[in-house]
Order: sequence, then structure tokens, then C-alpha cells
Amino acid sequence: MSNNLGHMTEISKLSIQFQNTFKWFNHNPKIVFSIIIVLSISFLLPNSFSSYLLASSQKLISPHNAITKTNPIYNNSKTDGILNTAIGNNTKVVILTFGDTVKSQFTTAKPILDEYGFKASFFITCGYVGDQTQMQRLNWNDILALQQDGQDIESKGMTHADLNNLSPKELDFEISGSKQCLENHGINSPNIFAVVHGDAWSNPLVVDTISKYYGYADNGFANSMFLGCDGYDSKQTDCRTYTPNDMLTYANRYSIRETSHNSWDQSYLHNDQIIFQKFAGAVNSGINFNNKKGVVDAIPIIAYHGIDNNGGPSSTDVSLFAAEMKYLHDNGFKVIPMSDLGYDESTNSMNIRQ
Repeated sequence: MSNNLGHMTEISKLSIQFQNTFKWFNHNPKIVFSIIIVLSISFLLPNSFSSYLLASSQKLISPHNAITKTNPIYNNSKTDGILNTAIGNNTKVVILTFGDTVKSQFTTAKPILDEYGFKASFFITCGYVGDQTQMQRLNWNDILALQQDGQDIESKGMTHADLNNLSPKELDFEISGSKQCLENHGINSPNIFAVVHGDAWSNPLVVDTISKYYGYADNGFANSMFLGCDGYDSKQTDCRTYTPNDMLTYANRYSIRETSHNSWDQSYLHNDQIIFQKFAGAVNSGINFNNKKGVVDAIPIIAYHGIDNNGGPSSTDVSLFAAEMKYLHDNGFKVIPMSDLGYDESTNSMNIRQ
């Protein structure tokens, strides 16, 4: 009899605990929803992104604001020469670019880059410098300060014109004039030209004009650029600008391809959670390719414009940009400027310079 009473007492206790738990769930729907979402995502998404969401949700459900980090992935393969000297065995490499000479790149983006010691490439349109008619632009003091801090300053033309619509004379002014303009204002030997809209990679006249004054061009779009020009559907095995039949190649040093962050900002209406997932997928896209080769070949290039909370088509939200830079740092990515690219004439391939 006493045993039966004991069992009934335990059952009664469990019933009370269940009722209390049920009441807590009813009174805390947001917390319950957050827990369900985090547990679901941990099964559905890659560790890198679920860790970011877990850290964010812990700010809501934990008084200690715990943050979970993922470990960087390194390639154990040995490499020789320039690549090994420049980045060791890390096959996680990213290039960041900024275009259109927007003031927030200096006031907002640079302090975040500085926090992690990242160096990016800033493409300057000379006619935009100091202009405040449409939006706040960088002035020459800002640009020189960027250069003095080790940021890479390169050219994006004189007037932001679409190069496909220009005469040979106008092309020369836009392309060579901007190089001279930058040098006249104290910029050290710009050697990369960014093509407006990235749409001139198949135009021989534009490519030939750029090649007269610059060693490289940011020109086109893809998930990653390939140092060996060997990862595209074109099936190229090297980076020669022209084939033996004098046909312009799909991939070469004048068609370095990037991913536009603003295309995500616009397509997903500044939904930062979705955009962060796209960013994480993009920067990780080259790892398997690189690990398979045993050297760095695929390098994602992420292109930004304004870093602000304006919600415009050329804007990336400040908190999102900060989270993306933290992600690169916490996950062991090597961030290099585009000026670190070199070219080997003997192999007709690009590389990462020392």
C-alpha cells in the first residue's frame, strides 16, 4: 500500500512539473519560438551560419550573451613558392572591394575593417571625389588617409561612364585620364581598373585600352575568381587574354570577376538574416575547390558600395557589414586587397604576391 502511495506521489509531482512547464511555455512564446528555430536551423544549415544564428538568439534567451564560434578550416597540403609564402596553408582567402567613392566607406566601413586589420581595394571615380550633389562622397584627404593606412586605392574611371558606349578617344580619357588623375593627387601607381557595371569583359576595344595602362581589371561577375582561370565553364587552362586565333578569352586578368553585395541587398530587400546566409555561402564557395587542388586558386571577391542604414539600392546595412567582417575574422579567412594579385608570364596565370 505504501509503495502505491509513493508512486502516486511521484506521479502527482510530475504532473505538477508538467503543468508548470506548460504554463511557462504559454507565457514565453517568443523564447520558445527562438529555441525551436535555433534547433531546426542546426540540422538544416551549415555550421558556420547556424553558429551565427545561435549567437544572435543567445542574446535573447541567455543572460550571459554567450557567443559560439566555429573553428577555421586549414588545408594540410603543402604548397611551394609565392602562395605558401603569402598565406601559409590557409585556403580560405577573400578580397573585398568598394566602389563609387562613397563617404561611408571612410566614416563607417574603415573603422570596422581596422578592428580586424583587414585591407580592401577602394575604386575611385575621379569626377565623384568631393561631390555632394547626390550623396556624400570621399574627398582627397579621405582617400589619402585610406592609402596611408595601407588600404588599396585603384581606379574606376573619370566620370562613371559605361565603357561599351564610348568612342576610342572617350575610352582613353576615361581609362588613362583616371590613372593620371589619381597619381596627380598622390595615389601610388594605380594598377587595377574597375569597369562600371562589370559589363565590358567581352569587348576587345575596352580590354585593349585598359591593358595599355593597367595590369588588371575588375570586370564581370561570378561566385569566385580563379587564379588559373580554370574553374569556369569556358574550360580554360590558363589566363591568356587572347587565344592563338586572336579571340578574346572569357577569363583573363582583365576580367576579374566579383560578387555584388548590393544585388543581395536589393533582391532580399535588406533582409539581413537572409543576406548573411548568402554572404557566408559565397565566401566559403572556394574552399572545396582549393582543398582539392592543394593550393589557393578560387578567391571570392565581395563588392560593396555604401555602408549605411539608408536602405537604398547601393547600401549595405552597418550591422550586417560588421557581422560579415566578424564572420571572416572568427572563421580564419585571409582578407587581401586586389593589389596583392600578381601575374606569371611564363605560366599565364595569376598568383598572390609576397
